[in-house]
Amino acid sequence: MNRKRDSLALGVMLMAAGCAAPQAAGPPQVAQEQQPKYGGVLSVTNESDPFDFDMSYGGKTTTNSESIALVYESLLAFKNGPEIKHTEAVLLPELAERWEVSPDARAFTFHLKKGVRFPDEGPVNGRELISPDVKWSYQYWSRSGQFVEKKLPPSQIDFMFEGLDAVETPDAYTAVVRFKEPFSPFLSYTASNWNPIVPKEIYEADGHLKNRMAGTGPFRLNVEASQKGTRWMFEKNSAYRDPGRPYLNQIRRLVLADDATERAAFQTQQLDILGSGRSGADYNDAMELKKAMPSAVVQEFLQPKGYHLYFTGARRGPFDDVRVRRAFALAIDRDEMNRVMSGGRGAWAATGAWPGLFTDEETRQLMRHDPDEARRLLREASFPFDWVLEWTNVIESKVANETIIPLVQSQLSKIGVKSELKLIPRAIQRQRKYAGDYDLDMDFATGALEADFDSLLFGGYYSKSALNWSHLNDPELDKLLFAQRQETDAAKRRELHRTVVRRIVDQAWGVDIIFPVKAAVIQPYVRNYYAHFARHDTPVHVWLDK
Repeated sequence: MNRKRDSLALGVMLMAAGCAAPQAAGPPQVAQEQQPKYGGVLSVTNESDPFDFDMSYGGKTTTNSESIALVYESLLAFKNGPEIKHTEAVLLPELAERWEVSPDARAFTFHLKKGVRFPDEGPVNGRELISPDVKWSYQYWSRSGQFVEKKLPPSQIDFMFEGLDAVETPDAYTAVVRFKEPFSPFLSYTASNWNPIVPKEIYEADGHLKNRMAGTGPFRLNVEASQKGTRWMFEKNSAYRDPGRPYLNQIRRLVLADDATERAAFQTQQLDILGSGRSGADYNDAMELKKAMPSAVVQEFLQPKGYHLYFTGARRGPFDDVRVRRAFALAIDRDEMNRVMSGGRGAWAATGAWPGLFTDEETRQLMRHDPDEARRLLREASFPFDWVLEWTNVIESKVANETIIPLVQSQLSKIGVKSELKLIPRAIQRQRKYAGDYDLDMDFATGALEADFDSLLFGGYYSKSALNWSHLNDPELDKLLFAQRQETDAAKRRELHRTVVRRIVDQAWGVDIIFPVKAAVIQPYVRNYYAHFARHDTPVHVWLDK
């Protein structure tokens, strides 16, 4: 078993503060024991159908982003391979061959690779990708420039461009992105799969980017071979800029919402990877499969975002009182959750933090378990103990609905809090979550965490962020959030991160529970697949030894 438990490497943040990035050439290379084989179909799973391909609109899930990552590319990418830890962020060229960052982290210059082309099909017809495509994409994702007057719905990824001043294109292969204030996380965001470079022709023809894709990435969606509710087929892009990649002919994404069906598919080799993508499979499922299939390869890692319990701030009620929120935090028994969900191999999570930001001892001091104090705070706040909280979740989340949520409900019941689980379709649940139309909700995967840990903080807790699903409004916290993204010194920025988390914990803006152990379970004939927290399943280097 390949055990990967590590403190998070903040190399991306360090790079953002420098004047220039290392000049790495070509795509990421991984160690090879034998010559890769070409061809074959890699079968992985979707928990649901992707419901559109425009990541700027609210309600998107991992299913959408993983499909987009196969077809589109970003300016930069994250290195992936056996020598890279699950949370180690090392930037590499993708569409840009090199880049520079101004000392004040306000100007980011990207030099594009020449000869990169969109597919030879309508509406792009094989044209070359050039710097105006960067400008159009970034203005669209940020709703700036030409999109200010179009009155489009707010972009859920506008936090990646907060304070954008201009995108300049001095020539066809140079793009300069300027910000009004220092913006240390931006270099990381240029490697995000949520933030690809897309052609304007689709938008000009359809008025949106929701229904089709035409990207420069290693695969293209084969609509004719796909069937909603059953499978989504991606085939090798013959026009891909690296003629030697990808090795695979096709990727088959099977829609398997039931955990038992996924396990059965893996055991009969109808599924090649269980827990593909950045989220991974449930630890207990992975251990059961390993017992049943000793030849399976298990890559085990800590999920870098804790299970997170949301309280809505959109409804007036008891959660307006910090004593009530603190009581909920004190009610959680993280040791019990760790034993049940991760065999005791997970770690306590401080709300808003990631593994390594605080020591285990510091986390236990921040996130105390004290049911007696919780009950006292609820009585002091005149909490309505006859209130039955509505807890919403998606129908497909079997592990959460049958194990995680009932365990948290049981722990809350010990302080007198009653709750009722309401299972609803994913699309409706997302709509209600974004609107704050719930009492309790919970994240079980990586949620708002995307490319840089600023996304977890600024994206999830800034008062005006579209990803602020608790609808909290904390002016003091807002000031700290801006300060951490404007700090160019890595050590000082880390201390600001710790200050931000302490504020979040003190005000109990939601409750993180544990960093669970997750895993990718891989068939022994799959080569060069390595799970990574910031990569959305782009297996350009994967090949099948069969």
